[in-house]
Parts: sequence; structure tokens; C-alpha cells
Amino acid sequence: MSSVDAPVAGTASDLLLLRPWLEEQPFFLLSSASAAGACDCSYRGREMHGVPEPLLHVMDAGSLVIPDYRGNNLFNSIGNLLEHDRIALLFVDFTQQCTVMIQGRAEVAVRQADRGPAWQTIFPTAPRAIFIQVSRVQTAPVADLPHLEWVAD
Repeated sequence: MSSVDAPVAGTASDLLLLRPWLEEQPFFLLSSASAAGACDCSYRGREMHGVPEPLLHVMDAGSLVIPDYRGNNLFNSIGNLLEHDRIALLFVDFTQQCTVMIQGRAEVAVRQADRGPAWQTIFPTAPRAIFIQVSRVQTAPVADLPHLEWVAD
């Protein structure tokens, strides 16, 4: 999955250290919950229609932005984040048998005026973006995680 070395467990406190690894991952799992506590977990991968767009963009040592593309039109994650801004992202690297969990607070940007036009330059086909102020990064090796590799047809 990744040609970038996975982060060492317990040492990642700065997103800039993780930037190359994070930005090379093909997917992550996004978790959110409504104000009433109803949880949702969804797969997020790269937009592959036309020119592939980045999975995410690390903005600085404590924040990142992820695109929100058209999905099943249920808006579970976005609806939850509009009610309750807590978010967690889980990255799984099957090749290097490790995970990275990022937790923080999210802000949904819907229009170009929200957070400026820069995010639309990074993710030109995304109708929305989610800005995350990171509060915690936790890395962990997972010894029993199956070793999987992508094989081209």
C-alpha cells in the first residue's frame, strides 16, 4: 500500500511528521456521532473519476482537510458533524501492519466562501470539505493484521 515507512508507535505528535505517510494512504475510515450518540463509520477513498485527487491534505502541525464527495446521499457523517463536531479517522496499513488514529474537531465547509478557495484547488470536484483541528494522534503496530498487497490486474 505505502512506500513510505509507517510511523513508529507512540511517537507521532506532529502531523508534519506523518504527512508523507498519511498523504500516500489509499483510504481511511471516518467515524462520527450525532448529538444523541448515534454512531456512523464510513469508508473514505480517493476520488478516482478523471484525474485522481488527494485523499487528504495536511495543512500544518495540527490540522488537516479531507474532501467530502458525493456518496449515498444519506449525509450521515456530515449530518453528525454539523450536530457534534468530534471526528476520528482510522488509517490501516496492511503492508506494514500498523494503524494511525487521528481524533479532533471538524468544521464542514460547503461553499467557496467557507474557509476560502484553497480547498477547492486541492479537491476541485469535492462539493464539501471537512477541516479537522487535531487533538490526538495515536499510532499502533498490529501484529495480527493480515498482510495484504494491491495487485494490478
